[in-house]
Amino acid sequence: MPIRKCYLLNKTLFGGGKITPLGIKLKNLKLFILLFILSCGRWEYEDQSELLRPNFPETYLSLVAIDTIFSSIDSLGNIIYAINEEPDSGYVWDTLDQAFTTITTSRQELHWWGEDRDGDIMGYEFKWNSDSIWTYTTKESGIFYVPIRSELDVFTFEIKSIDNDGNPDSTPSKITLPIRNSSPEISFRYLSNPLITDLGSDTSFTFPTRTFIWDAYDQDGNETITDVFYAMDDTCDACWVVLDGDVNSVTLREINPGSRTFFLKCRDIAGAESEIIRFPDISRPADAQFWIVKPVLGDILIVDDYPLDNANNTLSWYASLLDTLLGPDQYSYWEIGDELPYSSTDVTANLNYFKTVLWYAAYNNTSAADDTYNQAEASIVNFIMGGGNLFINPIDFEDTTFTWFPLDSLVTLNPSGRLLPNKVIESPIDSTLNLSVSHLIAVKVKGFWPSLLDFEILTEIYHMADPQENDTWVGNPTVCSMGQYRVSPTQLSGKVVIMTLPLHDGYRPKLQGNGSAIKLFNYLFENEF
Repeated sequence: MPIRKCYLLNKTLFGGGKITPLGIKLKNLKLFILLFILSCGRWEYEDQSELLRPNFPETYLSLVAIDTIFSSIDSLGNIIYAINEEPDSGYVWDTLDQAFTTITTSRQELHWWGEDRDGDIMGYEFKWNSDSIWTYTTKESGIFYVPIRSELDVFTFEIKSIDNDGNPDSTPSKITLPIRNSSPEISFRYLSNPLITDLGSDTSFTFPTRTFIWDAYDQDGNETITDVFYAMDDTCDACWVVLDGDVNSVTLREINPGSRTFFLKCRDIAGAESEIIRFPDISRPADAQFWIVKPVLGDILIVDDYPLDNANNTLSWYASLLDTLLGPDQYSYWEIGDELPYSSTDVTANLNYFKTVLWYAAYNNTSAADDTYNQAEASIVNFIMGGGNLFINPIDFEDTTFTWFPLDSLVTLNPSGRLLPNKVIESPIDSTLNLSVSHLIAVKVKGFWPSLLDFEILTEIYHMADPQENDTWVGNPTVCSMGQYRVSPTQLSGKVVIMTLPLHDGYRPKLQGNGSAIKLFNYLFENEF
């Protein structure tokens, strides 16, 4: 309350007596002071009828610095950057604009938060300078991939908080990011190229189909990789074939036979390229050091699934049979080693080059997992259902059912692990096809009974003769049978023949006690395949 107003009030209340400078009698001074304090001090307050103005929220933004650059503006008004070093003396520097600025990759992880003195933060709106509209979010961090299109570019990020009254921060937080493009990287998928230890050789032999698989990476984000390039044998400018950046494999077909080399690289949206990688690569001594593409000869393929036969005696025996039946260079062979090709596409392609496949496995009882035919089951089934013929000679069985040859049951013919010479293997088709054991079979072998319901056609080719003294089998278990599936009402599959007795042990033939086993293959080629 103003002093003049206090004086008039108290004069009215305390009229008469000696007047002080304020017009108050001394005898009432104590009372006056008390009333003066109450009226002119405690009762003096702001007019609460006026509404409080709302407080707008405030926004804060954080970023971890990585590298630094110098920046300035030249005489033409262009921004100049010098990464991690002083610029050349030829630059004209404007001391008002020169600054240290964070330079990072196009992958940005930003964090933000907001504060509001009279309410709560309900969300945020953000925008890059490359965006045309603001984007709303309730999160307080985000990973962004800035669309960099040159070696060095500058981007601005703005964000503003929104309070519970819908009021935005009138001065959004802002950060300017000079972005330096990083080169992409590319590498062959782990184990997609064969190892010397798996091949048993330093040379990878393939047929004219080969799949290459890779992984590409860019620190700026894999989506910035726009192109992948491959070339065969030469890296000239016109030699490269371009693929989309999101492709991670290519299957080459009809490759010309001979010694070949495959080259690979990738490029990002800013034009930066990766280093060139290659197969074979002498800098990777564990991988095969040579790649030879073999021509497809004839329509019969021998598959060597017996890597412990280092001298290839079994392969030579099969080859001699076909040389006799078909003539030289009328068939092909494939030595698998310890591992199938990484891509099942290559396994299927190798089989599909041929009409008939003769596949023999190892002479041992270690584990069926050591034989790659189990891993190739899908490709084998596709080959048979597509009309291909398969003869397979596996020795060890760990399961009673195979997709490519369903079995009702199995029986071990020699629980002692010894099947003596002169045991007769009879053919119900023609007795002239009969075979007998010529050398001791020193591994456990099986007889079987096929699943009759799974085949459209089922033919027994060999069974064991009636058991003699010390023989443990009962009846005449089948040891070789041919089955054929119905693919459609009008089409049958190719024929699949399974034989469970070993034809060769890596040192000598096993079933030539009654003439050569060549008569079995002569029958198959003339009557079944």
